[in-house]
This record gives sequence, structure tokens and C-alpha cells, in this order.
Amino acid sequence: MQKSTYTFEPLAGYEQFEATTQIIIAEILRRKLPLEIIDADNNLIAVQYQGQEYVIHEGTISDANSLIAYWISNDKWMTRQFLKRAGIRQAKGLLLKEGYHRAALQNIRFPAVVKPADTDHGIAVSTNIRSTDELQSAIHQAFNHSKRVIVEEYFPGQEYRFLVIDGLVRAIAFREPANITGDGTHTIQQLIDLKNEGRGTDYRHPLLQIQVDEEVKRHLKAQSLQLETGLAAGEKIYLRKNSNLSTGGDSIDVTDEMPDFYKQVAAQAAKAAGLNIAGIDIIIDDWQAAPSREHYIVVELNAPAMLSMHDFPYRGKNRQVEKYVLDSILGSK
Repeated sequence: MQKSTYTFEPLAGYEQFEATTQIIIAEILRRKLPLEIIDADNNLIAVQYQGQEYVIHEGTISDANSLIAYWISNDKWMTRQFLKRAGIRQAKGLLLKEGYHRAALQNIRFPAVVKPADTDHGIAVSTNIRSTDELQSAIHQAFNHSKRVIVEEYFPGQEYRFLVIDGLVRAIAFREPANITGDGTHTIQQLIDLKNEGRGTDYRHPLLQIQVDEEVKRHLKAQSLQLETGLAAGEKIYLRKNSNLSTGGDSIDVTDEMPDFYKQVAAQAAKAAGLNIAGIDIIIDDWQAAPSREHYIVVELNAPAMLSMHDFPYRGKNRQVEKYVLDSILGSK
């Protein structure tokens, strides 16, 4: 088993900012550019360069992306339209609005995925749905967070985040769902506690702690396990399905291993929405197989691209992506 290479240390004097903002601030300071903190609580800063002011929100939201491109990426259904126009493969799906007729679901094939059209961080996203009852429950939950809900076919595989900056892929991270590996001594709860060391409880840290909630308990129960259960040395278990870092997932750098075919897909997806800075989520069923359209779908585009997963992955190289991001921002006027 490969060991973690996680080395994040908060930026002294700027610990209150989200990790991605800290990374951009560190690059601004390295370049000795004038920096202004406009609103620390909202991760809003400004930098001066060649007589121009550049306002940056959450590390990557800036004039580098147009308003229309940002709007497209924030709406999952609108994103689908622009990916379709560019001929980029995605899961078949349909859009539901409040008051929809159940007949609209007649042609849904299981397994399925349900997601709100305009939320992030995996909020109310349900995957691998296998029955009508599960589907109805997931749709109801999604409508609690949005007035529009997307239902689409489930595509099995692993999800990767491609960071595209000015048409080039600068980093790729595999986001692995929250997991632990046994050592033959500690219980599941103790292993969770050990893995949580050095992780945060919010986005001021690149990796967040694994929270033991009902979803974790449900996953353990499905595996006939309890928090008090010990795991054999080398025995690895997953604690939930979703791979979001916000729920304790691991980011693993795979930039050098990923075939160029998928890097080109990511670049094309960013271009389809007019994004100069973007995090592109792609599910690939087998990236080691001969690359083809049948092996992937593009899931979504993210204009607010999280940088910290690429600089401080759970395992892998620091890609120092802030250099390219700040170059893009400073060249946007």
C-alpha cells in the first residue's frame, strides 16, 4: 500500500481563508504583487498588476472566465446543452420540474442517477439507483434543494477531476471515496480518527475529515461491520459511495498516467462553455483500456475550480497549479 504524501500547512497569517485562496495568495506574495484583502469571510481579494486591479473570489473566480461561461457551468442542465453542441459524450438524461408527471419516468433505465440542477459539493446527488422506490425518494430529496432535477443513466467507473487552464490540462486528480485500511490492531473508529489527523472540518484544508454519519453507518452495516470492528492488516473498506473531498474522500494525482485522449476531452469540454479556468469532472470506466468514446462521460464543469486537491493531494505530486491560474487571471484584461 502506498503511503500518503499529504503535506499541507496553512499559510501563516491567512489561515482563515479557504485552502484554494491561500494557495493563490501565496503565489501573489511570491511575485511581490500588491495584495488587498477585501472580505476575508468571503475569500475576496484584489491584486494589482501593471496598473490594473484584478478581483479574485475563492481563488479562481475572476475576469478570466466570462459571466456567461460561469453561468453555463453553474447550471448542470445548461452544461449538458453546450457539451451536446460540441459532440462531447455524456449520460442520457431528462430534466424534471416541480409538478412533473410520473409518466416522464417511464423510459428511465436502471441503474440511474439523480441530481439537483444547480447545487455543488455533491449535495442531494444519488447514484446507482436500482428501483422505482429509490428513484422517487431521490427525486424528492433533490427537489428539497432545487426547483429542477436531472435524472440520468448511471455510468460505472471512477471519477476524475481535470484542471484545464487556457486550453491545457495542468493537473488530474482521482477522487476516491472516504476509505480506511486496516493494520491488524485498530478498530474502524480508531482508523478513522487516525486518518483524520491533519485534515480539516472545512475548506480551509485541502482534505476534510471523515464524519461518521448515517451514510457511513449504513455502508458499514451493508458490509456486516461496526465502528468497533477491527480490520486485518491491508484490508481496505469504503465508508460511502460519493467521492467528494467534502465528505472525507482522498485526492490522488494521476496527471502523468492519464492518456492524452481524455486530456483532450477535458480541454474540449472547457472550450464548449467558453471556460478559461475550469475543473472538468469525467467518469472513465477503464482508463488503462484503449481510449474511446465508449469509455467515458463528462459529468459536469466547475468554474470555481478547487486548486488545493492538485497542490496537496492525499497521494502524489504538488502540481503548483496556482502559477498557471494567476497567469490566466492577470492576462484577462
